[in-house]
Amino acid sequence: MDSSVDVFVEPLSVLSSDLAEIAARIQSLENAHAARMEAAASQFEEALREKITASLQKRLDCEFQEGTRVIRSQFEERMRLATDQWATERQALLKEIATLRASSDRRELSTEIAQTETALIELRSRIERMADDPAVSASKLLRATAREAELQAYLKGLKFKAGVSTATVAAVNDAIRVEEAVFVERATA
Repeated sequence: MDSSVDVFVEPLSVLSSDLAEIAARIQSLENAHAARMEAAASQFEEALREKITASLQKRLDCEFQEGTRVIRSQFEERMRLATDQWATERQALLKEIATLRASSDRRELSTEIAQTETALIELRSRIERMADDPAVSASKLLRATAREAELQAYLKGLKFKAGVSTATVAAVNDAIRVEEAVFVERATA
């Protein structure tokens, strides 16, 4: 029996050796496959990271562009409103200056009209006294009458100018009311 067992030892030994070799190859294949899987997973992870980064970068760029557009439009709107307000204030101040100048001119005109009317009244009374006095020459009376006509014409001119100034002031006040109405409409819109 001993010899009959020996017959099996060698094939078993070869089989064991072949099985160990097969096991080593399987282990080697497993290790190689694991290394390839790790490399593939690493590549996949890197590709996924790049895609996510690119996607996030694109989204952030879009959000940045949108934010920039919103801020720019808000800035432009504020600048437009400030410019409109400045223009309105400027117009109001220019009109106020015109009104003040016109009122100053009117005061000067009123003073000049009063002085001219006073001078005209004095000249008329002097002409009446001269007409009653036979010692006054006709040429002197004629010159005084011509002076009276000049003063009357001057007074008419002053009164006309005062009437034009009043109309100008009224027109400026009407324009101010229109500008105020437009400003209120813009503010409420």
